Amino acid sequence: MTQITEYRVTDFDCPTCASNVERALSKADGVERVEVHYTTGRVEIEFDETAVDADRLERAITNQGYTPRPR
Repeated sequence: MTQITEYRVTDFDCPTCASNVERALSKADGVERVEVHYTTGRVEIEFDETAVDADRLERAITNQGYTPRPR
């Protein structure tokens, strides 16, 4: 079953930071679509909840050095 979750990440320093997070999330199993907006810090992830859970997605963002806050 597909689910959409959103986070706010306010500690991006540059567009490359947002691209790195988007790339890391895109590589996670079960992720179907990712949008990361550098200027607003909005991260929207569409994923298959039978393949991955929101905690793992949060860890993927944290592992890139940023702090995700659920919206």
